[in-house]
Amino acid sequence: MTLLKDLIDIPERVQRGDFVLKLSEGVERAEETLWQYVVTPQLEVCFDGALAFIRSGLDGHSSKASYLHGSFGSGKSHFMAVLHLLLQHSPAARSISGLAKVVAKHGPWLEGKKFLLVPYHMIGAHSMESAILGGYASHVLHLHPNAPVPGVYLADALFDDAERMRHAMGDGPFFAKLNGARPASGAGWGALAARWDAATFGEAMRAPAKSEARSRLVGDLVQSFFSAYQGVARASDEAYVSLDEGLSIISRHARDLGYDALVLFLDE
Repeated sequence: MTLLKDLIDIPERVQRGDFVLKLSEGVERAEETLWQYVVTPQLEVCFDGALAFIRSGLDGHSSKASYLHGSFGSGKSHFMAVLHLLLQHSPAARSISGLAKVVAKHGPWLEGKKFLLVPYHMIGAHSMESAILGGYASHVLHLHPNAPVPGVYLADALFDDAERMRHAMGDGPFFAKLNGARPASGAGWGALAARWDAATFGEAMRAPAKSEARSRLVGDLVQSFFSAYQGVARASDEAYVSLDEGLSIISRHARDLGYDALVLFLDE
């Protein structure tokens, strides 16, 4: 006789967080995430709304934010993980039977779109700036090891140090090393491939805080000379620009990397 215990694996103890998915892990373990996911009629409506919301931002060339709320263990992180996989054009996610109508409706405008998707786990973060801006920089480094660092670090002290280093090294060696942070070829990198010289260096330092030239210079200085600033940034709010300014910088950075949109998934 077959016993129920032989058919079902029932743990002796269940802790509160045992069945709660962590977004970053759910995205990495896509097969496991999708295998146990059930799309209810209510979730079908939510996925339709989420994709329509993203499309409105894309069509309007504007930034948008949405808040997902629910009780502990209700599936918020799981929802974001599946949405993340849909935007990644995951065949497994698109084949979920409960999402057939949603995929058919949104498939045409999603086709060919390239999204830079950044998952975050916010628990334990030192600050919003360090978590979001630093998290973006780390994620891009993982995806594009040779891409320039986004200029999300505070610049004033950095520029002072750079000027002293330039004076000590001389323009030739200084700009040769600084331009080493640029891609070897401009192909595919757009504005990120611009080269530095005395004129453009001075213009970038004098440029307004939100200008593209200034943010590119900050990123290149960190990558070429001051890599320790990245470590400091993870430990102090003072190492990053403001969140509003930083969001603008990383949006431009993602655009110059060739993405159609940047989507940030903030989990708890």
